[in-house]
Amino acid sequence: MLDRLLDASFNRAREALRVLEDLARFELDDPAAQRELKSMRHALSLLERPIAARLLAARESVRDVGRGSDVGGRRSAAEVAAANFKRGQEALRSIEEAGRDGLSSASRLRYALYVLEQKLLPRFRRSFRDVRLYVILDSRFGRLEKQAAEAVAGGADALQLREEADDRVLLRLAKALKGDALLIVNDRADIAAAAGADGVHVGAHDLPVAEARRICGGIVGATSHSLREAKAAVSAGADYISCGPVFASTTKPGLAARGLAYLDRALTLAIPVVCIGGITPSNVASLSRRGVTCVAVCAAVVGARNVRAAARAIRRQLR
Repeated sequence: MLDRLLDASFNRAREALRVLEDLARFELDDPAAQRELKSMRHALSLLERPIAARLLAARESVRDVGRGSDVGGRRSAAEVAAANFKRGQEALRSIEEAGRDGLSSASRLRYALYVLEQKLLPRFRRSFRDVRLYVILDSRFGRLEKQAAEAVAGGADALQLREEADDRVLLRLAKALKGDALLIVNDRADIAAAAGADGVHVGAHDLPVAEARRICGGIVGATSHSLREAKAAVSAGADYISCGPVFASTTKPGLAARGLAYLDRALTLAIPVVCIGGITPSNVASLSRRGVTCVAVCAAVVGARNVRAAARAIRRQLR
């Protein structure tokens, strides 16, 4: 009986790890997470290897009363990921409980999966991949809460809190801005983590991508002003990169426009690209025709007389 239990548990754990590995690869585009899950799967195979022949001989799939009992109907990547984290953890626990032949070491894999679940699951729940309009809030144009509400009503998929303020004020603002749109905090991974925001955006002189993710556990975006910086952000495991300023920006007049050639090269990278800098309702259609699917906008939306209408005018032109 124990051999049949172990055979089924090893199979469940291996299948769960494979599903999670594929999700890390194709949904998150996270090479570090994929490698970690692959390493866990190989460690599981090494644990099983001494008894694999015996477990295979004990298998009785045809008369297994549990056949067909798996629950289907999950649709989102978040649901699939959550189910397979639990499936893997439960299977590893069963291997421990049947622990003989040194199988109690499966506990190390189970606890490693707990840690990985905490780190990765929030990223599946709120993905940056579907973001089209990314609005950067700015208190120079009025109350941030009002800007956020009107921008989201106009179609904003993500908001960025980019504000110079003391920590308590930033934390209060971040908590107040949480809502239907993704909330990204600029620079401050600690504030993002404390407020339960969806992620953080880091620049060249901020925390490295991996360290920012360790602190906030969510989406990490990275600024790039050149193809070299964009490729470095991809290698570091960023969830998206900002590319620009493509046009002259009224928000950051000190930064020279990078033009469209750099943008075209950045769009070939295997990562969501956010076009930023001088985006307006009059030029976003031309960007969309070049393959741009996401733009970040500040003054053209939150500085507009009608924030909702300005957001809608840009959002409807994006594929």
